[in-house]
Amino acid sequence: MPFTKKIGWSDRKEAQMSDQKLEDSADSSLNCGRATDFKTKMNLTARQIRDTEHIFQEWEGGPFSHLTRLTIPQQSAHGFKFSANGHLFESLLSVKVYCDSLTGISGSNLDQDPIVADLVTAGRIGFAGKYGTHIVTPGQICIRDTKASWEFDCAPATRVRVVTIPRHLLFSRMRSTKVLNQAYVSDISAPEVRFLLNFLEAIEKTSDDLDLSISAQNIALDACATLFSGMLSERAELGLQEHPNATLKAAKNVIEKNLDKHDLSPAMVAQTVGVSLRTLHRSFSASNDSIMAFARRRRLQKAHGELVRLGSKASVSEIAARWHFADASHFIRHFKSVYGTTPTAYLRNYGATGSEN
Repeated sequence: MPFTKKIGWSDRKEAQMSDQKLEDSADSSLNCGRATDFKTKMNLTARQIRDTEHIFQEWEGGPFSHLTRLTIPQQSAHGFKFSANGHLFESLLSVKVYCDSLTGISGSNLDQDPIVADLVTAGRIGFAGKYGTHIVTPGQICIRDTKASWEFDCAPATRVRVVTIPRHLLFSRMRSTKVLNQAYVSDISAPEVRFLLNFLEAIEKTSDDLDLSISAQNIALDACATLFSGMLSERAELGLQEHPNATLKAAKNVIEKNLDKHDLSPAMVAQTVGVSLRTLHRSFSASNDSIMAFARRRRLQKAHGELVRLGSKASVSEIAARWHFADASHFIRHFKSVYGTTPTAYLRNYGATGSEN
């Protein structure tokens, strides 16, 4: 059985070891200079990891209290580092985190467990819960309700922007909290994610004002809760209401929104919807269809519409590339199978028919 060592978090600035102090190894504290500043760090050697099983205690209270059963895997032979720097006010935490290899549980089925957003900028974090498994890679964000426990696995040298807000703030802003059963996973390029990041940057730039005004802090907290609820509610609009075709409807909406993206794939659709790839394939199979067959048909319909709109100005090769067909001949073959003729002949006949009318 591989060796692992469980640890907890402590807000004591100095942790006493049996044979040494960890004065320079573990430091978890609020920066007292400004009420909104938050800073915590941990720097353990391999020996300290082996010898400190009973030194660290679970954080009872505080922004990371939803993390439990923390384990540093065996491969951390060179030690373990963790740091978080950012802001904490009115139960809104926004920090940039560095974390070495770590596993544990996020959430304990408690009402006070927060809604957490993890925006990964380096490394990887895996989440596994009752309703799905997600691997969050650089450039992706994952928003989840930690009341529903998630097992997590953080890769070495992972950097992530972490934002937490009280879950009760979202309840009054959402038509149904059932959507919280699913994690929201999206790319940083999504407009709503960019808007959230711009908002967080604005908080950092105005931290002096926030430090002096409880009213400003409340406004920022309300704004963040509204952003989160809006992003999560979009999942409901994608079709995650409870009916037999929920997954299929959600997946088709995701495909529709990403027809012009080169990275459209079953894996991307499954992750965005918040279901396993196997579940997604099964949903399409039940309707005698496949994920990429549906995407190809919709892309072909988009290409057909563009061909008709451009008329004599249309370039078959450019249209084929724009709608992500492998090449012009591939596009022509699929076009002919549906419309009975090549794009050029179709356009010529369409023009003749149009002139007669």
